[in-house]
Amino acid sequence: MTTIGILGAGQLAEMMVRGLQGTDYRFILSPRGADMAKRLADTYGCAIATSNQEVVDRSAGVFVALPAARGIAELSRLRFRAGQPVLSAMAGTRADALAAAIGPACGDMAMMPGYANALRIGPSILFPGTPFWQAFLDCVGPVLVLETEERFVAAAAFGALSGASFAWMAQIIDWFAAQGLPHDQARSLVAATLRGNAEVLLCEGRTTAEILQSVATPGGITELLVAKLAETEGLQAWDRGLDAVAQRLKG
Repeated sequence: MTTIGILGAGQLAEMMVRGLQGTDYRFILSPRGADMAKRLADTYGCAIATSNQEVVDRSAGVFVALPAARGIAELSRLRFRAGQPVLSAMAGTRADALAAAIGPACGDMAMMPGYANALRIGPSILFPGTPFWQAFLDCVGPVLVLETEERFVAAAAFGALSGASFAWMAQIIDWFAAQGLPHDQARSLVAATLRGNAEVLLCEGRTTAEILQSVATPGGITELLVAKLAETEGLQAWDRGLDAVAQRLKG
């Protein structure tokens, strides 16, 4: 068994621990976030350390899910072993800042949706992509290793996209429910439609433009909906939202 220390016992920690049950990983948690740590210990058998330094000392690798605003400062107060694998899931953290905080350990950066990882179907992005952390993340969904930090920072906006997609789905589900469809049926309809369309993107070799052309019959209801969204820049609004997220991630 490989022991992974988790700094930051929050929602992401819970989802990762849940998704990695039954694998060759076991976990030791930081004492902060006592309620969550106790729940994970009671439910999944995680150990709870007496301090963040004990987490580091007892772990083969350290998964960092601390709040980004104070995470680097907290890491800087800890003593890491030479070459110890450290994975930061703190949004907006840059590689040079992470390296300075954890030296002489070896740092990677990752972003993942969390909830989908608990079901082992959530994608993760990773930079620079050491084998230790790639094997770890492979257990909870597909892993995309980015070649440069710039590409990683750009791709990291998908973390916000993942969360915001629930707001988008909730809006559409509520629309169908307002038309008289039972809410549970509306939820199933929307979820199954989007899951099916996601599989089309993953399995078909055609471009998105070609796929859209094939489903948008001239004069049909798909063309009507896309045109109405275009009138209010409903699709372009996602660009503006992601632009704001990217700007924050770039610092």
